[in-house]
Amino acid sequence: METMQRTIDLESLLILESDEGFLVGGSFEGDTVEVKRSEAGLTCQCFIAKVSPDGECEHTRAVLEYLAHVPGEEDRPKLSQADADYYLSKLAEFDAIQAGNEASMLQQKERIDLWFESESAKIQRRKDYYILALDNWMHLSGYSTKQLVNGILKVRAQQPEISIFDENVVLKDGRFTRTIPEKQAVDKSVLRKHVLATGEEPEGVRVTTRPHKFSYTINGKEGA
Repeated sequence: METMQRTIDLESLLILESDEGFLVGGSFEGDTVEVKRSEAGLTCQCFIAKVSPDGECEHTRAVLEYLAHVPGEEDRPKLSQADADYYLSKLAEFDAIQAGNEASMLQQKERIDLWFESESAKIQRRKDYYILALDNWMHLSGYSTKQLVNGILKVRAQQPEISIFDENVVLKDGRFTRTIPEKQAVDKSVLRKHVLATGEEPEGVRVTTRPHKFSYTINGKEGA
């Protein structure tokens, strides 16, 4: 069965060229269609090209005829002021579409983020039951490290958290200071060593003991 082909009127065509390919419109019904360059030649995403055995359509034929009749840069059709203004309106149209897409993306992203946050919290609550049970088992069993079939359990003591809420008082103490050019500052390293060695809580300092740290590893993946 012979396929009927439309005679292509180059004068009525809109063909814009870039490094990626061509934008074809004008005499064809509907919106402009992109014809891309590829190693195999020209490819078009229109319905006819998709169902055609050789991937050919009126858009690819139009580009081939355009290239055959307008080979040089100097021979390309010249834009009129009206054309330039129309192209500018198309850019504004695409900008509006892109802005709408971005707004839609952000709206959907917000919903996805809320869903993910809710699901993550739900999963973490369930994990916490198992983590607490394993933590208690390690404590009651007296283990610091335990190798199991599915991974490793560990319990480690943590150093207390030391926070300075009144630096001036600590500086007056004099035992935990170091001199920075033209400024006296608390030497937190000396302060920490003193607190750990003596258990003293100097004035201006708050020492908060922290519970031991429980961790687990599953198939080489570190867990919380």
